[in-house]
Amino acid sequence: MNKINRIFILLLTIEIVFGGGGRLLDPLGIPPFRYVFFGLALVLFALNAITFNARANSKTLLTLFSILALPIYGCLAGAINGNELGEMAFDFQPYIYMLILFYLCTLNETLTEYSLATFIKVVKVFSVIASTVYILYIIMLKGGLINWISIYNTLSLTSEFFFRPSGAFFSKSFFFLGIGAIFFFIEKRYVFFALTVVALFLTETRGVFLFSGIAMMLASFRINGALKNLIYIGLAVTAGFALMVIVGGRAGDSDSVRLQDYTFVINSMEGLVSIFGHGFGAQILDRGRIEVVPLELFYKTGALGLILSALPVLILSIGTILKSYTTRKLQIVCALIFSAGVSITNPFLYTPMGIFVIAMAINSNKKSY
Repeated sequence: MNKINRIFILLLTIEIVFGGGGRLLDPLGIPPFRYVFFGLALVLFALNAITFNARANSKTLLTLFSILALPIYGCLAGAINGNELGEMAFDFQPYIYMLILFYLCTLNETLTEYSLATFIKVVKVFSVIASTVYILYIIMLKGGLINWISIYNTLSLTSEFFFRPSGAFFSKSFFFLGIGAIFFFIEKRYVFFALTVVALFLTETRGVFLFSGIAMMLASFRINGALKNLIYIGLAVTAGFALMVIVGGRAGDSDSVRLQDYTFVINSMEGLVSIFGHGFGAQILDRGRIEVVPLELFYKTGALGLILSALPVLILSIGTILKSYTTRKLQIVCALIFSAGVSITNPFLYTPMGIFVIAMAINSNKKSY
């Protein structure tokens, strides 16, 4: 079973990292491989359990159930508030992928180690390839060497790419560029780190750039001295201001939507609702979802839901940030912090990509890998 599991873990990791939102093959009419891998993961979990190849300690199980408590509570609050079943199902649907945690987080010790090593390696390979290709794209675009309209029409056939007026774009898989930059920074592989950061900068995506920088600064406080930290902070602030100048007024549209959402949510939270929320299925300005995940959670699950959401992240990260750590644990924990932080501006944490990062954080906390 170990050999089958190793092959599957490798393929699953490649699909998650390179596949982004899982919709790259939509124009060809091919169903997402993500659903296939999800189903296979549940089958393998069952086989591992039957053959006594699954392992889970009480801490792992407690973490898993604390993570699952959020969607369960959201549905309960929605039912109590009398929300429509269809709308509740729409809110619950992204959390179904959390069931894959039972496969990934009950692997035996050998496979747990393999899953962590594979994840880090695949993310770094993807980051180098994607960064190189994207930077070459920008160079050719600015040099007038490619037909931008043709590229735009082709990539727009999927929901994976988001274009800027300048011709720059962001792919959902670029979420892992932020994680790759963190990995390279912690390993002090500065050439690959610089390559990845430049690519991120050129995507003109403020949230991913900002929170990867914050995660890297947390790591820097653990691995570097005061002088290096001051230099890195200065460089990060300079890069941040430069990105704000490049983005310019274009950011106003998305920021105004977020501000409207914030105003609506705050004005809708009074009394017990602010504690327990409106429940899954509640609408925010006639929308089921908004970009700012904590704000959506606050509206639908109240302060209690925010606590349920933050608790697993704190449990998985606090020890590494404040106490002992290994390089690998620091890498995974900073990836988790990045995933949680970037969800303030873009909904990543409770997508398959974010859930996979959560799984790796749970695995890294099993032992001091």
